[in-house]
Amino acid sequence: MNTVIAILDLIRFRRPVGTLLLFMPALWGLLAAWGGKPPVSMILLFGTGAFVMRSAGCAINDILDRNVDGKVWRTRDRPLPSGRLSLRAAWLVFLALSFVAASLLLFLHPLTRMVALAGFGATMLYPLMKRFMPLPQIFMGIPFGMTAPLMAWAEGRGTLGWPAFMIALGGLFWATTYDLVYAIADREDDIKAGICSGAVTFGDRLWIAILLFGLSSALFLWSAGSDLGLNHFYPWTVGVFVFFIVWQSLAVRKGLSPEGALSCFRSHVWIGLIIASGMCFEGPVLV
Repeated sequence: MNTVIAILDLIRFRRPVGTLLLFMPALWGLLAAWGGKPPVSMILLFGTGAFVMRSAGCAINDILDRNVDGKVWRTRDRPLPSGRLSLRAAWLVFLALSFVAASLLLFLHPLTRMVALAGFGATMLYPLMKRFMPLPQIFMGIPFGMTAPLMAWAEGRGTLGWPAFMIALGGLFWATTYDLVYAIADREDDIKAGICSGAVTFGDRLWIAILLFGLSSALFLWSAGSDLGLNHFYPWTVGVFVFFIVWQSLAVRKGLSPEGALSCFRSHVWIGLIIASGMCFEGPVLV
């Protein structure tokens, strides 16, 4: 039983926020590709894929970071640094999840599979980026914000179009934004452990980075909506996104506790849902 609990903790089963954040850009892509009415089967398939890939990403992240996590207050009780789970068991979990993810690709278009494989590669490389990249959050945005909408569009249209790339870039910068907020919680420990992080790189100017990345995301999402003919209700949802980013960047400027940063990070799920509601309510034009 203890091993089962450790495995569930390894894949963050009791912390679904990461899965929801990964699924949101996929949902945007599905709504855009299918004119606001994607098949339920596709929603379920991409939702399952988001859970499996997030779980696999957490497993490989913990495997590669097992010697670092013990030095960070938020991660020192994870299954590997705490000794609740063996390294061998963690590798088996990762391989099993990867097999399930590969199996899901059998139901998808060949182009979708190619995009998915690129995203899988980025997921595997992300933990290593924290060793030397001053802004690993933007690399994390590739599997978390960019891959899924491209996959969804490819599945719905059989090709990759301009709106898909705009949504993907919006997802990339959105994921970068919320992961920079998330990084605030670990900033002091990251400095001590010598881990690269945007929260460390930008220092007191972090609020400006969050503002610029967030506004860039909103701009790309607005551009996608314009190309899709979403000119009535949807721009207002993007406006809510802009207001939220401005408010959050000012909150970061004033100073956030680790707990406050994690709370702000979790609130981004609502932004993902608001953007999705704009696409769903208005319905993109199928071209």
